[in-house]
Amino acid sequence: MPWPPTSRHELVTALDAGGSGSSSCSGQHLGHGSTGEIEPWHKNCIAYTSPWSPCSTSCGLGVSTRVSNVNARCWPEQESRLCNLRPCDVDLRPHIKEGKKCLAVYQPEAPVNFTLAGCTSTRAYRPKYCGVCTDSRCCIPYKSKTISISFQCPDGPDFSRQALWINACFCNLSCQNPNDIFADLDSYPDFSEIAN
Repeated sequence: MPWPPTSRHELVTALDAGGSGSSSCSGQHLGHGSTGEIEPWHKNCIAYTSPWSPCSTSCGLGVSTRVSNVNARCWPEQESRLCNLRPCDVDLRPHIKEGKKCLAVYQPEAPVNFTLAGCTSTRAYRPKYCGVCTDSRCCIPYKSKTISISFQCPDGPDFSRQALWINACFCNLSCQNPNDIFADLDSYPDFSEIAN
């Protein structure tokens, strides 16, 4: 079957058969209603959601974004979620076990309420944070999910926000500034030629 499909029938057939034309199309799907019929907005829509971007800050509250067309118009829209890789006001190094160089995950003993713009989360959480190393390694999320956190405001409407929930972290030597667009260049053999 040719790719890209030239008709709606070919598109549905290709996707039902698990076909894809490029790596960016793998795992995409069409939505189906409870009757097995294709939902109207999905008829000519290949659903796509990008991976979440790295958190905008290395400690404290930041933002992570992604692009998805899984919406009523099948139009690419930016989605955002809150993220907090590690607290800025806690020195994590004393928590590293003796003889070790890294603390992969840090979890406070007491539950805490999150605050955002003067509003407080409606329940307390016991989040996990990525830790630190005493050598040149850095710790980043390895397993995570997105949760919804509800906030109550003293003099305004309540609201909820999507947030990164860290389940596990790992520590490695690939420590890059998430905003450095040239960070991957050092993996190329001729990097020394362009570094000067």
